[in-house]
Amino acid sequence: MERQSFAQKNTKKLWISTTGYRILIILKALLEKSCTIEELVEILKNNPVVNKSISKDTIRLAINTLKSAGCVIDRPTKKNNYKYELLKHPFTFNLSKKELELFLALREKYAREISWQEVLLINDLYDEFAALTCNEEIKTKVHESRPLAEINTQLLWEFSDSKLIGKKVQIRYISPEYGEEDIDIIPQRITYENGKIYLACHSFKYNRNSILNFERILKINVVNLKETYTSAATYEVMYEITGDSISTFELKDNEKLVYLSNEVIRVNAVVENEFLFIQRILLFGCNVKIISPDFFRRKLINKLKLIQKGYEE
Repeated sequence: MERQSFAQKNTKKLWISTTGYRILIILKALLEKSCTIEELVEILKNNPVVNKSISKDTIRLAINTLKSAGCVIDRPTKKNNYKYELLKHPFTFNLSKKELELFLALREKYAREISWQEVLLINDLYDEFAALTCNEEIKTKVHESRPLAEINTQLLWEFSDSKLIGKKVQIRYISPEYGEEDIDIIPQRITYENGKIYLACHSFKYNRNSILNFERILKINVVNLKETYTSAATYEVMYEITGDSISTFELKDNEKLVYLSNEVIRVNAVVENEFLFIQRILLFGCNVKIISPDFFRRKLINKLKLIQKGYEE
């Protein structure tokens, strides 16, 4: 069997089997796509390790070796454009049912602690891992259980483009109340909260800042790039955090730290979307206190009374 040495940084030599290496290169090539025998010869010729011309008989011998190892490789025929096609191989990534459940649970938990961009990357990575199992059931389960599965990712990347911020955009939206409708909005930013993606925007229909569930946005109809609109009026809320929430508290982009001690955190928040802000405040439970303004304090109290009434009924 052929061997070849390669100098390392410590001047020692590493001997490898070039025959075995050629077989691995051919396997890698066939995993990526079907190849003609001429294409395989060219791949080996251009490889920096092999770096020499290889005969077609050598390729055929390597293919037979892969078949002996358990690979199912279709022979070149006119029907498949005279290409070798790897149909099946034994070199798979095995996952038991329990391991798969833990694997998916880990993604579900981690997805709530990272950005939506990172969630999309994790989804792609999981799909690649699943593909290594060569198990269609596992591949389907991994793909269909991915976080943000209902999101149109192409549309998501379009709205993340800063060119749309402050522009008048008409979208097709599935309203919970009116069904499909075309509405005009001014996109402000994309937010990712509790495993859901929302589009913060100004709604011309209601003449106020709104929050849209991104899953309900079907498409962009028209974009007016000529004119830039300013956001609707906002207001500020000052609140305090105490108790156990201090150790886990994180400032949002629309918030500014006013005071910090071991007992209390005081924050000033610019509220653009009241719905999202109230959701955030409610998450702190009894560890939050609204300092100002009075109208927001009264609004939050009324909200809590309605929640309490709902449980009593």
